[in-house]
Amino acid sequence: MQEGNLVTAAEMADGQRGIVARIEGGQKMLNRLEALGIRPGRKIRKVSSSFLKGPSVIEVEGCSIAIGFGMASRIYARTE
Repeated sequence: MQEGNLVTAAEMADGQRGIVARIEGGQKMLNRLEALGIRPGRKIRKVSSSFLKGPSVIEVEGCSIAIGFGMASRIYARTE
């Protein structure tokens, strides 16, 4: 789902950069992403993703993090 220049982390192209605008989900998921360093205002870069609905690798502050398709679909970023 795209909204203006907002795209989900799952929709970002490999190598594309963006700034997290919002995260949709329950408190448990928000806490998990916060622990991984993914929160609104943070710069992220999509490193790679698996075919179809596989996991995505997101880089945050120099650390690569693998997250599932469902979680990546709830992270909205403004692309650069």
